[in-house]
Amino acid sequence: MPPEPTRRALPWRVRLPLTALLAALLFWAGTYDVTVFAWLTAGWQRLLAAVGLSGLAQRIQQGISGDVTTRSLPAMLTYGLAYTGVCLLILALLIPRRALRTAGGLYLGVFALSALLLLGGKAAGDVRWAYQLGRRLIDFIVSPLPVIALVPLLRWHYAQPGPASVTES
Repeated sequence: MPPEPTRRALPWRVRLPLTALLAALLFWAGTYDVTVFAWLTAGWQRLLAAVGLSGLAQRIQQGISGDVTTRSLPAMLTYGLAYTGVCLLILALLIPRRALRTAGGLYLGVFALSALLLLGGKAAGDVRWAYQLGRRLIDFIVSPLPVIALVPLLRWHYAQPGPASVTES
């Protein structure tokens, strides 16, 4: 079998403008989140009505605590996953490839912890502190802060060792 071709990273002259474009998209989505949520909510309502599940979606929404969200659950999940996806794309452009698994694991871990808090709070009879902590974790991970922190940390942690310096005594 022939060896697999090695994948080459995009040159920095392509990665940096693409990163800036994605960062601008995140800034726009964060600035106009009310508009984005209105579009997503309307889209999900039309889609769920078209497949006959609008009643089910309304019943699920009524069971969600106001401490978790007051927005449409499908819209909130779509926004969160899209925002996180763009953040992971930015990380993929700026950190070494071997560091991307670590970044993905950190994102997944925070989302899992949030889900455990929210589901545990629901199972324990609407425990407010669990809802609030889970919501704060979601607000943190669906923001640019993890990217701002992870880029320098992961670039430093996964940096290629430089050539050993030789000193003569």
